[in-house]
Amino acid sequence: MKQVGQLIEADGRYEFRIDEKGLIIRGDHPEWVMKAAGEVLETTEKLEAESRIDELESLVEFEAATSIEVDSARYAMKERFETIPQCIVTMGKMDYRWAAKEGRDKLHHEFDGHAVKRINDMSLTFNDSFLANETGVDTSSTD
Repeated sequence: MKQVGQLIEADGRYEFRIDEKGLIIRGDHPEWVMKAAGEVLETTEKLEAESRIDELESLVEFEAATSIEVDSARYAMKERFETIPQCIVTMGKMDYRWAAKEGRDKLHHEFDGHAVKRINDMSLTFNDSFLANETGVDTSSTD
């Protein structure tokens, strides 16, 4: 496993670092820092991918690269930046599906206004026993 970045709290502020890129983002709240990191990384990575395509196109003219390499770089860029971001979020024992706002808007029936959707449906039981009263348990009110 390779550590790519690190989020730390120092002196009451949060700091996200990716040393390999020389990137440091500081802010008062972790969610602000991570949003900034996501946006900065997306922009930087997209520019790098576009530059790589331009470089390959130039190399094709000098016969130092092939058109297949250019097509492959274009496909990789499209796959990465055209696909709406989606992730698995684990909190404790539960796994959730997260999608960027654009994806949640498209799948509004699935996310129902929430940022994440539980992957495992705990109400899915063999005998429809989810939230069913147990035999012998007094459920009458004591009021």
